Amino acid sequence: MHLLFPPRLLVLLLLLPCSWQLLAAQFILEGIEGEPADNIRALLRIDDLMTSEGALPTASRLRYLHRQAEGEIRTALEPYGYYHPQLDLQLKVEGDPEQWQARYRVEAGPQMKISSARLKLEGEGADDSILLQVIAESPVKVGAPLLHGDYSALKSHLQSHAAERGYYEAGFKVSEIRVDVAGNRADIALVYETGPRARIGEIRFDEAPVSESLLRRYMPFDSGDPVETGKLVEFQRNLINSDYFADVEVRPRLDELADAELPVDVKLTPQKRSLYQAGFGYGTDTGARMQLGLTRRWLNTRGHTLETRLRLSQIRQQFTSSYQIPGDNPTTDRFAFNLLLEDEQSDTIDARTYSIGGSWQKQLGEWERRLALDWQQETWTFEDEEQDSTLLIPSARFSRTRADNRLNTSRGHQISFGVAAAAETLLSDTDLFQLDLRGKRVDTLSERWRLLTRAELGLTLIDSVDDLPASMRFYAGGDNSVRGYDYQSLGPEGSDGEVIGGRYLVTGSVEMDYLIKDKWRVAAFVDTGNAFDDTDMNLKTGAGIGARWQSPVGPVRLDFAVPLDENGWQIHFTLGPDL
Repeated sequence: MHLLFPPRLLVLLLLLPCSWQLLAAQFILEGIEGEPADNIRALLRIDDLMTSEGALPTASRLRYLHRQAEGEIRTALEPYGYYHPQLDLQLKVEGDPEQWQARYRVEAGPQMKISSARLKLEGEGADDSILLQVIAESPVKVGAPLLHGDYSALKSHLQSHAAERGYYEAGFKVSEIRVDVAGNRADIALVYETGPRARIGEIRFDEAPVSESLLRRYMPFDSGDPVETGKLVEFQRNLINSDYFADVEVRPRLDELADAELPVDVKLTPQKRSLYQAGFGYGTDTGARMQLGLTRRWLNTRGHTLETRLRLSQIRQQFTSSYQIPGDNPTTDRFAFNLLLEDEQSDTIDARTYSIGGSWQKQLGEWERRLALDWQQETWTFEDEEQDSTLLIPSARFSRTRADNRLNTSRGHQISFGVAAAAETLLSDTDLFQLDLRGKRVDTLSERWRLLTRAELGLTLIDSVDDLPASMRFYAGGDNSVRGYDYQSLGPEGSDGEVIGGRYLVTGSVEMDYLIKDKWRVAAFVDTGNAFDDTDMNLKTGAGIGARWQSPVGPVRLDFAVPLDENGWQIHFTLGPDL
């Protein structure tokens, strides 16, 4: 005799024993959710039977765990301020140990409130603004729910901030919670004795290739100042960023703390004195390019450095050299003597430039200021006519960048503006004044969408544009201007139709990108702008789509763009941060 079952019924029959066993042993928790429910499950030993791989529990074992459940549930709820829960705990056990069911219904009841909170600092740090702020921002307040986690967090934050600020002998003089279960109220007393605050003592440097007086200018503190761990970390970061050292360790010597003075050892591992660099790349604006560089990280014990670069591309050859001297605050201030030799031969520019001068870079709050004075000699050719000029150019540039992440920005902006001038009365061939303003912005609109905008304005005051050197004229078009058009292909044209650049510039861009997967984005954009010599702006517009990959050094961008005012298309490739 043969029994035939339909395939679906056969599958169900095979699954029945397993499904029955899962339904036979059950733990059900009702009436409560969130963290309190998670804590109940974590403490309830009867719940552990659902995931245990050991021997099956006996009926007596199940009843014993059931009797313990009330105390475990009450203990689990107390950290959340629930001291009066309503419990309905039921256990059914059949003869087979696999057939049992526990159904627990928990009503949390009223949450206990803090009726008084005595939170006090004593000792030298009684008026410390940071420690007082920790107390002020804590949710432990009169009328607030009694949450043991908040109380523990307040104690932990006081201890960590006190240690960071040099209160190495601090401790809790009083630390207690008094609970009135019947009245459903709690009184908290927390008195923190800070003790004395340690001061920076002797600072001991390892032997270094630069003078100790220079190293001390990197310190954001002085001997005798109160200890702040954040400033010790900043000091270490400043020394690493100086590029003199491969490794730096700033070690507070707590084992030598005496009379509230903390000695600090600074362990230094120097970099190699010379850095040689070589790089190769390609950009749609410049074509194939190569760079060679030599940096002498220190020329003397005063920390002077020398940087030289040779950049070669299909349209431009450039040699630069910069002799740099650290300023009073060497992390942000620097003097430099600069040399520039450049030969550019693109579709729009045929020019050779020689420049020598000095600059002073200084940080003013969030703004970086660069003042410069350059003597520039330039020869250029437009419409087969060669011209030359000699200018002494004082200039100033101010720039500021705010970003949550410089290499992978989700929110931030960058703004910079510069002025430059020359005068016949000051060793120049002509009078001119030039102003430019640039801005970029990144905004996150949702989890995956970003909006990127940028704009640039330029203005030159000069009697005749013919006297304006090619390197100081404005052009539009290219990777970072109006995409869809060739590099520097937009601007006033000469009689032969070649672009010769203009006195004014207006460009703008709006771009949206979307995160499709980790590190990959797609983008759509519209750019517009032009360079011009009069009020007829004649803006040109390009639009397109692109792909973005977030590399370790910033986004890699590949764009396909078309000009909306003429036929054609362009591929644009760029690498670097959005701001």
